[in-house]
Amino acid sequence: MKTPLFGTLVLSLLALAAISVGRAQTPPLNPPPDAATNTPPPALTTPQGKVPPPPGQVDIASEPTVKVVANVLPAVVNITAQETVPEYVTAYDQYFRLYRGVRNKTEQSIGSGLLISVDGYIITNAHVVAMADREKEVSITLSTGSKYQAQIISEDDDQDLALLKVEDKTVQFPYFDLTYTSPNYLGETVIALGSPAGYQNSVSQGILSAKGRTFTVQDHVYKNLIQTDAAINPGNSGGPLVDMNGGLVGINSAKLAGQAIESIGFAIPHDIVVSWANDAMAVAKGSKPAAAPGITAAQSLHDHLGLSVKTLTADNAAALNLQLAGGLLITHVEDNTSAAKAGLREGMIIVALGNRQIVDEKSLPRELLHVQPGDPVRLQVIYTSTLGPLTIQRGGTVMLTAN
Repeated sequence: MKTPLFGTLVLSLLALAAISVGRAQTPPLNPPPDAATNTPPPALTTPQGKVPPPPGQVDIASEPTVKVVANVLPAVVNITAQETVPEYVTAYDQYFRLYRGVRNKTEQSIGSGLLISVDGYIITNAHVVAMADREKEVSITLSTGSKYQAQIISEDDDQDLALLKVEDKTVQFPYFDLTYTSPNYLGETVIALGSPAGYQNSVSQGILSAKGRTFTVQDHVYKNLIQTDAAINPGNSGGPLVDMNGGLVGINSAKLAGQAIESIGFAIPHDIVVSWANDAMAVAKGSKPAAAPGITAAQSLHDHLGLSVKTLTADNAAALNLQLAGGLLITHVEDNTSAAKAGLREGMIIVALGNRQIVDEKSLPRELLHVQPGDPVRLQVIYTSTLGPLTIQRGGTVMLTAN
């Protein structure tokens, strides 16, 4: 039986179609080089309307950092210390005679502190309140904005700690319990609270980067410090560094600054802070005798340079025809000392030591306590001399060698 021509034609077309389909399903082994680049990318679409929230509710208030800040911040205060200091001005009078005058100016420093008792005791850094040494009083602002005056009760420059007291028996202050401390594990998350650059109630977070660090400021060495990468800036000093349970890690103290230096801050560890604060409060309350005073900077000035001094009063300045608002009056010069050989004598006024302006005994730098025989000490002095009816005020710089 012969196959009809129509049937043969249909079978042939089907066979060709099958071959074509089979070839289309097999990609070429070597596609053209521009095949991928000529393919347009999928179109990007912008969500239209309200973006749906993530599934489930996130309780922000339950975040550990939020809880810690809410618990600790009420006990953190802002501290402002200020003093009026003389500014020495050199000018010519109407007869073109050079003279040295003085005018007063106000200097101010800011920092932070931590309330540690319901009756208003505050722990902070000694350098935060150093500017108020003469007034012995600083301004305190609570996290709520309430303002008070606080007295400086105790200072320790070597530990860089100070104890303040707000006297207001009508208020029960929020305070931090010093018995609650952190284990201070390397790498633990820490939170710094305070008033950087005066911005009160600021919070920064980081980790405990290192322990047992040594930090030097103006020739004074601080040891056994905590290092952290939490942001610590001027104004944070004296505020607390706490862990994620709110336990005290330490008291913020300083930061390392300089070109290309970031995130290196230091805090005094809680074992030093708590011990010092408890002792200072016990002495302030009369339950513990005060420690015997050590050598002072003024005593060191006498021992190493042969100079006896006292704070210049307004009456002293008037008697000497001096236009000064501060300084140290030399009351005695030991024979055969560096000071005597340099020509210093009674009645001269010390107004600067090194680069440090001196207005009274408290402003003598503590570096004097570490002076060794042979060390150079640079003094700037003011004195008066008479020329007929004229009283001339003169000044100069002298380099002494410590005995």
